[in-house]
Amino acid sequence: MSKRVFIDDYPENPKNLGEELRKKWYDLGLQIKEVAKAIGVSEDSVINWELRKVTPRPKYLTKLLQLYGIKINDIS
Repeated sequence: MSKRVFIDDYPENPKNLGEELRKKWYDLGLQIKEVAKAIGVSEDSVINWELRKVTPRPKYLTKLLQLYGIKINDIS
């Protein structure tokens, strides 16, 4: 399993999209660099989405959802 980064910031009860994304990659045992490589963006982009509340572009949000195993129909 990958080493977890920022474990003190694990969002037990996510309050926004960034926290939801961060919680998911923690739960999957992924590192920021692994998420970035899997969807074709820089590590800074992932950090911006997950820690700085920047909204990912739709094409990257779709790739994140696929990476995390979330189907669009599953979102309420």
